[in-house]
Amino acid sequence: MNRVEVVFAAIDVLFHPLQNYIKVDGITVEKDISYGKSPENQMDFYYKKTDETLPVLVNIHGGGFVKGDKKHRASLSLLYADRGWFVVNINYRLSPKSVFPTVVEDVLNVLNKLPELKDKYNLNLDKVVLTGDSSGAYTSAMTAACIFDPELLTALSLPQCDIVPAGVVGFCGLYDVVEVLKKPFPFKMSRVLGTSITGVTLGRKLKGLDEYKHINHISPIDYINEKWCPVFVAYSKKDMFCSGQGEAFCEKLKEKGVPYDESYSTSILDNHCYHFNFWTKASKNTMSKVYAFLEDIKNK
Repeated sequence: MNRVEVVFAAIDVLFHPLQNYIKVDGITVEKDISYGKSPENQMDFYYKKTDETLPVLVNIHGGGFVKGDKKHRASLSLLYADRGWFVVNINYRLSPKSVFPTVVEDVLNVLNKLPELKDKYNLNLDKVVLTGDSSGAYTSAMTAACIFDPELLTALSLPQCDIVPAGVVGFCGLYDVVEVLKKPFPFKMSRVLGTSITGVTLGRKLKGLDEYKHINHISPIDYINEKWCPVFVAYSKKDMFCSGQGEAFCEKLKEKGVPYDESYSTSILDNHCYHFNFWTKASKNTMSKVYAFLEDIKNK
């Protein structure tokens, strides 16, 4: 286990109780449904039993691409389901065992599984939203980038997908991978993380990254176009991992004419993925805006 894996494994253990204390009655939960060949290709469903057609929200957990698990997003999934969404909370193949673009392939495979579930769960596949936190926010945006740019999909040799997202919600994501890796994290974590994601052994000052075969394909900020669906971007102005990423992403969305909304925290105490601190003012403010954004999509 490399140092990045150790850090994110510790985060999972330490923060799980704080992120999952909320319980919601009346939600049906189905766990560990397979969507692929890997043991990691598992998904959980959260939904209210109803005669109404349900919009779909696919949730992608964070964890620096190397750790994390869908079980750490249980409360968040319950909150979304309580608001009328059919939540597909997924696990996926992790780095460094699986490198980019494997995670995007897994999400595309989840989307391609939805037509098989449509009749059984009465799903509205015209209203599918991709969401995630940190590396999960990245993956949500990267998956959207591939769907809205067929040339990128082909360049990465990824499967075709007939599901077109109606929205993307990203929490404290990284959207320009190269810029994030350039940040001076302690203990050479940038180099280790870059190696884990790409599979390329990087040297000092990220030597070798320029020769990486997907260097021009790995950042979703480079593939925003006018075809994109509406996007909600939540970020922290004092983010210890992804500072400046949310702001730059919003600027590019604005430049390309993509409808978007944003919410951000300004306190050092409301830092990376602050929305999981459900009891705080910053989290309540952001989640209220996210719910409104989702409600607009659901009611269109």
